[in-house]
Amino acid sequence: MRGEALLGTTVAEASGACLLTVDGVLGTRTGPELDGLLRKQLLDRGRLLVDVTRLELSSTAVLASFPAALAATGGWPAARLVVFAAGGPVVDGMRQAGRHREVPVARDLPEALALLERRPARVRRTTDLPGGPEAAPFTRLVLRSAGEDWGLPADVVDRAVIVANELVSNVVEHTMGPGELGLAHSRRGLWISVRDGSSARPVLTAESQGLGLRAVAELSRTWGVTPTRSGKSVWALIGDGSAGDGSADGPGPASGRRA
Repeated sequence: MRGEALLGTTVAEASGACLLTVDGVLGTRTGPELDGLLRKQLLDRGRLLVDVTRLELSSTAVLASFPAALAATGGWPAARLVVFAAGGPVVDGMRQAGRHREVPVARDLPEALALLERRPARVRRTTDLPGGPEAAPFTRLVLRSAGEDWGLPADVVDRAVIVANELVSNVVEHTMGPGELGLAHSRRGLWISVRDGSSARPVLTAESQGLGLRAVAELSRTWGVTPTRSGKSVWALIGDGSAGDGSADGPGPASGRRA
């Protein structure tokens, strides 16, 4: 395999979408470069097709750049991303890791254009939380916007707002600095996660509605805490009546700790 160097890229148009062709070796050194390219084109154009036919792979971990960039730029439907190639390490790695559920993988350009119009099996968006009292109302706005974009029932969104308010309030009151809000929806339901820089377990005592931990437990199908390199992620799954698919598409109990 060739050593990692700068990636080669070309940008073109394809039926109203941006067509980004990438060649070289994707690994830990070139991963940040790809991440920046993806985010720029998604923010500028919103509809992005990536031809990875000539892209080699030295680390499967960097494939997380594809779903991470999509989620950080708003996610479906405002931001759409499809990766395509007839075969090769990138598309094979995406399928094996299950990342194709969030970033569809196609065999060729026509199939990629068709997939660009379809909602992925899992939709996600992430955003940094403002510090202080602005965090809770900001979270409510993000949640309700996602609920509208993803067609979630009003009662699911209402329950999610209460749970998210408690999780975010914990970050504001008991940790240093702002956190990150993550939302995802699939057949299993609506995932809410809040990352922060503290390793301490959450003290869920939000004043909102006086429910605190009981609200999280009663309104969620399950919830827990997952340690991260820089702190922790507190998450909850809100059921929406959909049939579960049994796949690991969120930070569930297997990867975290049931509270």
